[in-house]
Order: sequence, then structure tokens, then C-alpha cells
Amino acid sequence: MNWRFYKGFSIYENGSGPVYATPHSGPAIEIPTVRDDNSDTVASLCWIKTGGTLVIGTITRKRIWGVDYNRDPPPMKLAISMYPEFVADKNRDKLRAFRDRYAFVAKSRSDYEERLRIYNSFWSTVGNLGSVIILIHRKFGRIKNYPSVMDIVTYEGRGVDSATISRVVQEINQKYGKSLRGLAPYYKRFVMTETLRVVSRIERIFGGFGLENLEAEYKVWLKQDLSVIERLADPEVVQQLKQKFNKRNFLAAVRNVLSKKIPPVVTIENFFKGRKALSMKSKFFNRHFLIMEAEVNAFLGCWHPHLAANIITDIVNMLRGAKLYKHLGIRQTRMADFMT
Repeated sequence: MNWRFYKGFSIYENGSGPVYATPHSGPAIEIPTVRDDNSDTVASLCWIKTGGTLVIGTITRKRIWGVDYNRDPPPMKLAISMYPEFVADKNRDKLRAFRDRYAFVAKSRSDYEERLRIYNSFWSTVGNLGSVIILIHRKFGRIKNYPSVMDIVTYEGRGVDSATISRVVQEINQKYGKSLRGLAPYYKRFVMTETLRVVSRIERIFGGFGLENLEAEYKVWLKQDLSVIERLADPEVVQQLKQKFNKRNFLAAVRNVLSKKIPPVVTIENFFKGRKALSMKSKFFNRHFLIMEAEVNAFLGCWHPHLAANIITDIVNMLRGAKLYKHLGIRQTRMADFMT
């Protein structure tokens, strides 16, 4: 087993096998949720199980403090001009629009060049380490993601063949259905707790809970939750929430959704499509690579990381056995053989 440390990421090597990478496992500076909690835990368990290479991001994705590997590098002039905007932290809509597209800001030309080197080094290293790349992220346990405990992102079929992954995930849900159903009560409690956290954050920032005074970013958050509520809650509950949107009715609607007998499942692009993170991965969209993301629900990654890792490695092994990907020659090794 070998390890190497670079600016912005670390590499752990264990023979031939998949490349497991966690772009957002760096420190949570300023905001606790900026870090993909336990993504590194799940990825390391996958790596221990199958061998291969583990790439751990060690830089925050906060634009002012670090680099977001899952967005595009900005033009230098724009990165420098936006730096004082992020320092002031006033125009939230403008900052959100920038974050949606770009990876970092910079206070000077030299700062820009350094961050760009780190960004390019991460992606060139990931691409040179293997032909099968699994990017592992944490997704929030909010109602917007319910009932998905893991969402597989194929970049709409560019990274993994859609028909192949559809068959694989169907088998995964059959294999792990009983285990996931057993976790349902605890998963639902986690979703409710996360909902209360979001409500509390909105009340703290805006002095109350309602759509009228929210900034655009927070309205987007709530509308994402509302789309699931409208689809899964009882019609009268939805109607009551539409007539009077307040904290009480919102929480009642979430509880109504969670009262349904809907089992936790693994999904394919249920919410995440990967459209904001295509350009840096486009070089992998060919027959010589297989690249996908596993968006692991915060509940599963924290409380059941071994189960999350088993699901991911089973998906990898099933893809390995598919005719379309046999030529990639993924080999599996035992971690115990290297821990001497």
C-alpha cells in the first residue's frame, strides 16, 4: 500500500482496481454542511473492500477559501472581480449564480494560478489512476431526496450506459430491499430531524418561516421539498399548505409524507443529474472509461457506511460483469494482502 499527499488532495493506492474519489471531503469552514460528511468514510470502505485507489479531497469547497472540484474554473478576470463580492457576502443571488457554475474566486493573479493548478492536478490525477472512476458525495437527508437513500448519477447516460445501470440498480434494490426496509423508521426520523434543522436555519437568518421574505436560494430549497410533498402527501394536506404556508403546516406535510409506507430505495438520477459538473468529466465520456457518482444519503453514510459501501461495490462489480465494460479489465484485490 502506498500513499501520496498533494495540495488539495491525498492518494492511497492498493493495487489495481477502481478509483474512488471524494471531491467534497475537505474541511467545513464557516458552514458545517459545506463538507460532504462521511463521503470519505464510505469511499475508504469501498477501497478496502475492492482495492484500487482512494483520492480524498482535502480542501474546502467554499469559493473564497478553497476550490470546488465539481464546478468549472472561472476566467481569471471574473475570479478576481468576484473575490470582494464573496468577502462582502451581501449579494446572495449573485454569489449563488457564481457558485452554481464556477469552482473558486481569487484575490490576485498568483492566487488564481495556484488554485487552477490544484484543480487541474486533481482531475488529471484522477484520470491517470484508472479507467473506472466512482465519485462519492453526501446528499442531504431532506424530504426533497425522499425516499432515495442513494442516487446514482450517470450524467444522463454519458458516464455509464443507461440501460445497463438500470438493470444493475433493479438487482441492487431486490438484493438490499429487506435491509433497507428495516432501516425505514430510522431513516424517516433522520429526514424529520433534517427538516427541523432547515426550518431552524431559515428562522435564524430571516426572523421567521415563510416564502415571502426568503432570498432566492432558500426559496429554491423549499420548492424542492414542496415538489416531493405535492407528489406524495395526501391532497388535503397539500391544499392546506398551499392555502396557508407556515411552519406548522409545512412540518405537518412532511410528517404526512413520512407516514406513508414507502420503502427506502437506491435510485438513478432521482434528483441529481450532474449537469453542473460535466466539462471536467467530459474527457471520460468514452468507451475507455466508466465514470459515475454515488450520492449517498447523509443518514446512510453516517449510520450505515458499511451498507453504503457494500451497495456501491456491488454496483461496480455488476457493471464489471456487464458485456459493455468487460474490456476495462477491472481487477479486485484484498486489502488484507497489503496491510503488512
